[in-house]
Amino acid sequence: MKKLITGISAAAFAFSAFTTAFAAPKYPDVKVPGTIRVIVSYNAGGSSDTLARVTLPYWEKAIEELTGQSTNAVVVNLPGAGGEIGWTSLAHTRADGTTIGIINLPAVPIVEAARNAGFEPWLEKFTGLGVNVIDPNVVRLSKKSKYGSLKEAIEAAIAKPGSVTVGADGPLSDDHVAMYALSKATGAKFTFVPFSGSSPANRSFMAGEVDIAIGNAFDHVKSKDSAKEAMILRPERYALLPDVPTIKETLGIDLGNFGSTRGFATAAGMPEDLLKVYREAFGIAFTNEEYMAEARKRNITIVEPVVGDAFTKVMEKNQEIAQELLQLFIDGGYIKK
Repeated sequence: MKKLITGISAAAFAFSAFTTAFAAPKYPDVKVPGTIRVIVSYNAGGSSDTLARVTLPYWEKAIEELTGQSTNAVVVNLPGAGGEIGWTSLAHTRADGTTIGIINLPAVPIVEAARNAGFEPWLEKFTGLGVNVIDPNVVRLSKKSKYGSLKEAIEAAIAKPGSVTVGADGPLSDDHVAMYALSKATGAKFTFVPFSGSSPANRSFMAGEVDIAIGNAFDHVKSKDSAKEAMILRPERYALLPDVPTIKETLGIDLGNFGSTRGFATAAGMPEDLLKVYREAFGIAFTNEEYMAEARKRNITIVEPVVGDAFTKVMEKNQEIAQELLQLFIDGGYIKK
């Protein structure tokens, strides 16, 4: 009898340890779709696509922890029209949680302003889930440029408008926005040379075909040997590029934060209980140590996570930036009004 009691006690202890390790889910009554489409509005292999594929396994795991239900998030690449095809598809999908996507800012409001986009008004069509990637813009002067410094090149573009060439992904990209923000802050007038993506823009820069290139942090990592000088468009130096000075250090100008914000969103109207689960799951995924290590290894420019309504405020700020620079896009012939 004594042996039997000991055996029962051991079994009870083992069961107790099991239930402690696997606590009851927080939202067991929230029905989660078995498959969730994740729309990426750019080609496979790009920065947005990489972000999705690295993040989603951790998000799936977080959803299972919160609800006790497993789900399978499947990336769907819908490139074209500067992102409009994918964002339009996301905006018009059923708001039942079966589809989410990545929205790229400030490209979304700029594309909306440029034409009758199928996702307008974007702030009403999209509900923000979470973001932890803001890839800051870096302005780089080519080693083959005749100008000795970025300050000299900008002064030349002030004295003789159009004399300095700037290559970047575009038009209507975050890099294009950064160029106009720099123009507005300095009074410089550049000749913009748009490329169909950051890769061809980088190749042109490395070949010395343009004086200046504007891209993101990862672009500078790939092409820094071709740069005579670089500066980052944010108030403080960036941890991933500690040797790159800020625009304030280089030109004495406070410009604010400029870069590509890549966040997860869904079509407006999702049931509140499911929306809460999705947002909380992104918060968990973004702070997972394994995820952060993998993201850094893949050169994903992660920052402090912003989830839920806080991401909505980021979206609204990007709308303000787009409106402030709208006239420059009109004057440049990229937006017709």
